[in-house]
Amino acid sequence: LREQESVLLAQLDRAHGELTKERREYISSVSERKSLLDTLIAEIQKKRDQPVVEFLMSSSPCCFLHSCEAAKAPIPEPVSPELQRTVKSLSEISQLVVGAVAKFKGKAKKQRAIPCLKVTLDPETASPYLILSKDRKTVQLGDGEENLPDTPKRFTGSPSVLGCQG
Repeated sequence: LREQESVLLAQLDRAHGELTKERREYISSVSERKSLLDTLIAEIQKKRDQPVVEFLMSSSPCCFLHSCEAAKAPIPEPVSPELQRTVKSLSEISQLVVGAVAKFKGKAKKQRAIPCLKVTLDPETASPYLILSKDRKTVQLGDGEENLPDTPKRFTGSPSVLGCQG
């Protein structure tokens, strides 16, 4: 579950990164156009205060229209259906994983209430992913691989350890 959760979180991070990049590009484009519009507005306000004859003599409708065309606000491109499906799918899977982890934690708490056998764990067989207590009575899953001496008895593929009653 942890591996699946980390894979899904990585996919969500990638999708989030793509959306953030697209959003930044769109905001940048809109900002550029806003700046152009601000410049046009300033020009229009300046020309508005000119006498009519001077305005008509100095104005070039072609240049003005060209500037207005360049300042049109961009129509945002729709998010691709594939990206929408990916985000929706990752969100649903993420919710399932979170639910499964919560369910697993609930079962683990219930199992702790069940009387346990006393065992002594064998440190020579303990997987490098496990942390044994000093008294060798309890084991805990570590955050990573411990640096342990290599022994032929050691579990390496899965987090496992041998123990005996007592």
